[in-house]
Amino acid sequence: MMRIAMMNLVLHGIRQANVKRANTLSDMGGLTEDDLKRRYKVILSNPPFAGVLPKESIRKYLPTNSKKSELLFLGIMMEALAPGGQCAVVVPEGLLFGSTSAHVELRRKLVEDFDLLAVVSLPAGVFKPYAGVKTGVLIFKRPIETTKDTKKKHEGKVWFYEIRADGFDPDKISGGGRPETPERNDIPDLLFQWAGYKKSGFKDLPGAEGGTLLPTGTDEIRSWWTTIKSIAENDYNLAAGRYKPQIAEKAPDDDPTQLIRETLAIERDIANGLEKLLQEVEAVE
Repeated sequence: MMRIAMMNLVLHGIRQANVKRANTLSDMGGLTEDDLKRRYKVILSNPPFAGVLPKESIRKYLPTNSKKSELLFLGIMMEALAPGGQCAVVVPEGLLFGSTSAHVELRRKLVEDFDLLAVVSLPAGVFKPYAGVKTGVLIFKRPIETTKDTKKKHEGKVWFYEIRADGFDPDKISGGGRPETPERNDIPDLLFQWAGYKKSGFKDLPGAEGGTLLPTGTDEIRSWWTTIKSIAENDYNLAAGRYKPQIAEKAPDDDPTQLIRETLAIERDIANGLEKLLQEVEAVE
């Protein structure tokens, strides 16, 4: 992996990058004291999932006491982000709604102590053939000044975007990868909406308010938002579907009196059938 990273940097003309091979989860993983204290303005990461580490090998002073690698990696990024810095990280969807105390507490710190800008839900199978786990992307900033005004913080909002298709077939594998399906790709729309959201200083959130009932005939929506207060009331659940607005179903055009007549007719047929069956059973006895 280290060699691939170096080759990729060279191919892109980046020859002075400071790339180091180390275990970021451990105090003794090859990182110096300066490395552990360094803070970063930008963090982009797709860490490994589903690992469990021995307690004694885990770095101290992380914002989680969990032994699960996905929580530890997110905790390290939260710790390593400089004030004003921004992070985008791929996480397994279970991290977004897990009910253990470690899951809830880490999400609480993320929502309360950081500016969570967006949660992007990725479709199942997006990392096939290497992994089938459903994932999402968290995008957050570390405030330059941390406010302890909980009421003011809870007036903030979080944006959700649901990618249903990423431009590749979710089920087929061909030539070691998924065949392209350019006609089914929500990513251009995500980038377009993100650009407007960013241009507004992350104040004008695209889409509808989460949990609302949209009028009949509304097109299937991809983005929505909800308040931090609502997230806190839901155990800091960050699963996009939890807050997705619903579209009202169209009222049936059928005449209700006719429906009642048809139902009564069906019930009479059932009653007549039962009467005949009862007579046949009594005749046998």
